[in-house]
Amino acid sequence: MLQQHMHEYDFLCSTHQWNPGELNIGFYAALANEGTINYFEDSLIIIEENPLAHDQKIMHVVADDNTATLKNRTLQDHNNCGWCGHENVSFPAIKATNPIRVGRLDPHVVVSSLYPVPTEGTVALHTLADMPLKGPFGKEMVAKELGVWYGWGKATSKAGYYHREGSYRRYLFLENAGTRGGQSFVQSKGYHDERAFRRQIAVLATLAKVTNRILVLPQVLSDYHAQPLWIYLDLESLEKLGIVYRETNFASNKKSWYSHTTPFASVTQMAIVESSNEVQLLTGNQTTASADRIPVSSFMTGDPLSAFFAVAIAHPQVKESEALFVNLDHFQGGHIGWLEFKSYTTNWLGVCGELGMGRSTTTSRLLI
Repeated sequence: MLQQHMHEYDFLCSTHQWNPGELNIGFYAALANEGTINYFEDSLIIIEENPLAHDQKIMHVVADDNTATLKNRTLQDHNNCGWCGHENVSFPAIKATNPIRVGRLDPHVVVSSLYPVPTEGTVALHTLADMPLKGPFGKEMVAKELGVWYGWGKATSKAGYYHREGSYRRYLFLENAGTRGGQSFVQSKGYHDERAFRRQIAVLATLAKVTNRILVLPQVLSDYHAQPLWIYLDLESLEKLGIVYRETNFASNKKSWYSHTTPFASVTQMAIVESSNEVQLLTGNQTTASADRIPVSSFMTGDPLSAFFAVAIAHPQVKESEALFVNLDHFQGGHIGWLEFKSYTTNWLGVCGELGMGRSTTTSRLLI
C-alpha cells in the first residue's frame, strides 16, 4: 500500500474518519528529500515557538501551505489556529521553498476517530478519546473495548493481561436478569434509579477487592444506548482502592479465554433467593454441575449482605471457580439502608475510600 502511494506523494498521512481532509498524524510516511526536510523544519519551528499549540494542527496547516504553493494558490496567514482545546496561535503562511506533494489516506484504511468504525478495508485503528477518557489512558481503554489492544505479558506468561493461568484466572461479573454482564436502567426494579445503580457498583467493586478477583466492568443499558461503565465511574478511584479491572469486552476477546473453545474452565452464579432468604449457588465446569443453597439465618448476623460476602469469600464452589457471576438485584431495591451499606463496605475493605461516580467528568459522588 505504501509503495503504491509513495510514487505519487512525498508525504502521506492518515485522516480523521469524520473528515477525510483533516490530517491525523498518528500514522504518516515521508520520502527523504529536500521538500520533506523543509516541511518538518517549518513545522518544528512553529511548534517550538508555540509549545501549547496542537502539533497536529500545525502540521496540517503547513501541509496545506505546501499544497497551495504547489498549485499556485494564494496563501493566507493563519489566525487563531487551534484544535481540540489547545492554545490558539497565529503565524504567517509558509511559502515552501520546495513544496511537497501531500497525500491523505482513505479514512477507512487507517481509522482515526473517537468512535472508530473498522471495515473490511481497514489495516489499522488509531483510537482517539475525549472526556472522560481524554489522553493516552483513554485511547488505550477505547482500544481495549474494540478488541484491538495487544495487552502485556507473553503467551507463556501465567499472569499476562489476557493470557492467564491457574490461580491468576479469577474474574467477577455482574449478572442481572436478562443483562448478563450489564446493569440496566430500564427494568422495573431500579428503573432510572441512580442511587440503586451506585449501590450495586459499590457492592460489586467491594466484592472484587475482598475476593481478590479481577472485576470485568459491566456495561450500562439505558433507554437508547449500551454504554461502558467508565462513562459513569472514574476508573482511577478503582485503582486507588487496589481493585484490578478489565474492559467490558474482555470476555468476548478470545485472547482471554481458557481454551480455543471455552471462555472459562468453571463458572459459578450467585444470587439471593428472596422467597426463601437463601444464598443460591449454581456451579458448572466442563464435566460436572452442582448447586447449593445457604440460609442467610445460618450466619450470626442474619444479614443478607454479610452472608453474601461471606459465601463469596469462603465457599469452596465459589473459591474454585474461575468466573463468578453475581446477581445483586436484592441489594438495589432498598433491602439495605445507605448508612448500613457504608458501614459494611468500610468494614470489608478496611478503609473508607471514594469511588468517583457520575456522568462524564463528575467525580467523587459515591462514598463507601
